Order: sequence, then structure tokens, then C-alpha cells
Amino acid sequence: MAGLAQLYRKPLLRFFARRAMTPEAAEDCVQDVFVRLARVAEADVENTEAYLFKVARHVLIDRARRASVRREGQHDSIADVQLISPEGSPSRILEGREALEQAAKALRELPERTRNIFLLNRLDGLTYTQLSARYAVNIKVIEREMGKALSHLRQRLADHDQR
Repeated sequence: MAGLAQLYRKPLLRFFARRAMTPEAAEDCVQDVFVRLARVAEADVENTEAYLFKVARHVLIDRARRASVRREGQHDSIADVQLISPEGSPSRILEGREALEQAAKALRELPERTRNIFLLNRLDGLTYTQLSARYAVNIKVIEREMGKALSHLRQRLADHDQR
């Protein structure tokens, strides 16, 4: 199999490149060809090169079908979208700092256990099940604590936005 990959990788890349594929997409397709080839016993294949390019055509067709179903042609590239100004305006930076300070203040107002459960879930990624095991409580208690924390934060941050 490694010998086939070395021998046919470049011809397959050219095959896909001639069909207006990006180099990355062509590499993915070549990988798909060899994955499919690995599933077939070599003894079952009479003409390896013909079989390889037949599989390549099928990979191309499958990719086109997937793109059609997903309507990939109608998507905007995220690379073209500038989400954040590289410099950030001073007023935007100030607003961000104030919001962060307000969130920290609202968190400090919570009872210690509620705050810790919230932070362990949101910052450390612990699940409700893991939190219930850590605190030796029922999962409903964790849900209630998270609900209290989220409700409090929503209220306090909404109060801050209305000012």
C-alpha cells in the first residue's frame, strides 16, 4: 500500500487539481482514495491504476454530491469576514473592560459554592455529572445552582447595560 501511495500520490493530486480543486481539497481526496483502496483486497483488483482512478472519480462524485446537499456554493468564506478590528477602538476596549468588571462583581455577589460550581462548569469544562460527584450532591442540586448563577448574572449584567 505504501508503494502505491508513493507511486500514485502526485498523479492523483494532478487529477483532482485539473478539476478545479484547492490543493488542500485535492490532498483530502487523495487520502479518501487510499482509504477506500485499503478496504479492498489487492488480489481482487486486476488493473491497479485503472481501479485507482475509478475510485478517484467516485470520490469526486461523492464530494460534489456532499457539496450540493450542503449548499457549499452559497456559503460565505469566514476568511473574508473581519470579526474584530485589529486595533480596537478605545471606547470599545473601555466598554469591554467595564463589562468584564461588572461580570466579576456579579460573580463575587454569588454564594461561594454557587460561584465555584459556575466557574468549574464554564471555565474548567466540568459537566453537571462531574460536579455532582465532586460536591456529593444530586445532579438536580447542580442544575439549581447553575440556574441561580445564570439568573443572577443575567439580571446584574442587564442592569449594567440599562445604565
